[in-house]
Amino acid sequence: MTLSRTLSPQESADRLAIRELVDTYAHRADRRDLTGQLALFTADTRFVVYMDAASTEPTQDLRGRDALMPVFDDLNSYTATTHLNGQSRIAVDGDHATGESYRLAHHLVDWTETRTTTP
Repeated sequence: MTLSRTLSPQESADRLAIRELVDTYAHRADRRDLTGQLALFTADTRFVVYMDAASTEPTQDLRGRDALMPVFDDLNSYTATTHLNGQSRIAVDGDHATGESYRLAHHLVDWTETRTTTP
């Protein structure tokens, strides 16, 4: 079984550009660059998130760039975040591509800021 195939220079460039897009997304998320994050997506984007490995149903299925704004803005509620990118699968077909990317997202909450005291 062959695990790899020869890629054309154009497909190699396309795949690298998509991987850079994934990495730029994580970089901008961790820096709370909401405008920069949104600029990475087309107006008609579909953003699907699976957080439950046991389920075939997505945790989130967002359609359109505007649907992403509250999700990205929610990162401001954390003291810090780190997004670690893992493997990606990318299928390029002419001027269209689909992909799947794995990421570990760590979100730090400062409980001293959010804790309420009881009298």
